[in-house]
Amino acid sequence: MRILHTSDWHLNDKLGRIPRQGDIVKRLEEIANYLDEHKVDVMVVAGDLFSQYNRLDELKSAVGEMRDVFQPFLLGGGTIVTISGNHDNEAFFNLMRFALDLADPIDPKKPGAKPSGRLYLAAQPTYLLLKDKAGQPVQFVLMPYPTSSRYLKDEKTRYSSMDEKNSLLHQAMLQKIDSVKNKFIKPELPSVIVGHAHIRGSQLHNLYRISEREDVVFDAGDIPTNWAYAAYGHIHKAQALAGTTHVRYSGSIECLDYGEKDDEKSVVLVEIGAKGRTKEPECLPLNATPIYRVEINNPEEIASLKDKYSELDRALVSYKLTYKPGEHNRDAICRELDKIFPRWYDREIMTDGSSISLKSSTLAADTQDVATTVRGYLQQQLAGHQDKDAVLALAEKLLADEKFVNNSEVEI
Repeated sequence: MRILHTSDWHLNDKLGRIPRQGDIVKRLEEIANYLDEHKVDVMVVAGDLFSQYNRLDELKSAVGEMRDVFQPFLLGGGTIVTISGNHDNEAFFNLMRFALDLADPIDPKKPGAKPSGRLYLAAQPTYLLLKDKAGQPVQFVLMPYPTSSRYLKDEKTRYSSMDEKNSLLHQAMLQKIDSVKNKFIKPELPSVIVGHAHIRGSQLHNLYRISEREDVVFDAGDIPTNWAYAAYGHIHKAQALAGTTHVRYSGSIECLDYGEKDDEKSVVLVEIGAKGRTKEPECLPLNATPIYRVEINNPEEIASLKDKYSELDRALVSYKLTYKPGEHNRDAICRELDKIFPRWYDREIMTDGSSISLKSSTLAADTQDVATTVRGYLQQQLAGHQDKDAVLALAEKLLADEKFVNNSEVEI
């Protein structure tokens, strides 16, 4: 069985004022080409299929684009397996799963491998047996991101702090892995674990909008490595773990912020036979969008910017401009920079000798929508706060009201 491991798509994500869906879909198209080129049987998406704050219309659009890109793969008998990550909406995942089961029902009591040529979504810990076109069976243990609703279902479970909650989730997820292995795994068949988790010791440049204090962190020794392959998501930097080649983060498929600018984005191809891996996993590169941070201390430097930076038609740029009032025309300079950096996502404008900067959000041309502004502010102000999730959930309910989102003045 040929498996393609990917994760952290973050469909419909945004960076500053720039929607990222177009970039992400281009990466999905590259992945679809790999599926065809390498005759892949199963594509695994190890969580964070969507972005955290997708509205229903955005989710509908994203699912439609997924269908357009991957329908040929599914019609050709390929299978897609995805688990829920920390940015995925658990209720929406379950809704999609129920809809799929209704449209194309599968008897859960029927023994043997599940049908190929379809999408499988796991919002709960799941065991799945699949076969490739040649009849080779592989067992999949699907472990979504550790949340209370997934792993702490006992109503008697109580916790008084974030640390205590994370400790309970840590223990519960490991117990669930052991339980699934003991109850379902047949040792004579190869098995793959798919998880969305933070494993300590990974090369970490960010957790993408989640602090380590909020996260459930596992030690490398916590999770057994005696799988034919271990496909993880959550950490956006592609890497192998614990001194192995087969326990891996595939990494995100796009550079989602400046912290990922130097990452080499890729997906992982692994082939599994009756006795396990037939060869070492192979990383297949993706043509991720360049991200630049530019500082312009003298507007006369602008003429040379095109020579210093490549692919400016698609690059994402954050720039800082320093100019002299009376000597330089700020608006004219900004218009010129708009042409050079058509996809700038953030900018800071300062007058020479002044400590006061004009952030992009204060310029009329740069005004973000209310919802994006509110979310960004709350994320920053509530970082590490124990009530962050509750406040953000309340904010989302308010933002869901079109009257609130679409009016600059709200009567209170």
